[in-house]
Amino acid sequence: MKNLYGILRDEGYLVEIADHPALAVKMALKRNYSMVVIDSEPFGLSVHDAIRIIKTVLPEVLVIFVGGYDKLETDALTIEAPIDLAEFKRAVHDLHHCTV
Repeated sequence: MKNLYGILRDEGYLVEIADHPALAVKMALKRNYSMVVIDSEPFGLSVHDAIRIIKTVLPEVLVIFVGGYDKLETDALTIEAPIDLAEFKRAVHDLHHCTV
């Protein structure tokens, strides 16, 4: 995730990092983000629950789940780890410009 932070920041995106899914939900509800990228950390609020909360309250926000090892029952995009950082950068750019 820290590598993704640097890539997105260098591309000109405003990027903030949450240490766990519950904080990501809290941050998403306080600010107007166009995209949320969630890692599969195994503690605290589950990734599945965090995505459901964000998509229920903010359905227009694009959610990307990094490290997906199973299919989610949401419309979040899943990227399996390890990922190609250059490919991720291109995909985020394309997705962001499609949703804006």
